[in-house]
Amino acid sequence: MSNAPKKLLVIDDDADIREVVTMLFEHRGFEVEALADGIDAVKLTKDYDVILLDLNMPVFDGERLADYWSLTDPEMLKRVIVLSGYSRFARGRPLPAFATVRKPFNPEELVEVVERCVAANDA
Repeated sequence: MSNAPKKLLVIDDDADIREVVTMLFEHRGFEVEALADGIDAVKLTKDYDVILLDLNMPVFDGERLADYWSLTDPEMLKRVIVLSGYSRFARGRPLPAFATVRKPFNPEELVEVVERCVAANDA
């Protein structure tokens, strides 16, 4: 296992959420990048250890992005944590992601889920 910082991507249309997540994880040594909509994440040029994905965004929502990745890069979904103010299931079906964290989230809970995701994908 390398000592390189873990890379986290947050995709959320809420600027406050992007800022809170960035501060929370940069403080823990993560390299954090943020995007405001799923359309910006269709062609990622980097690999991320964890992707925090908001379900409800105006242009290209998290469910559509997860569907796209399930067709183009299903392995990526093992590193996705869905952030949702809605029920655990989008339109009544489970999303193929590592986990779902409800908004408003508890920062300690989010950190714990992100660390579990990193550990599971480092194994």
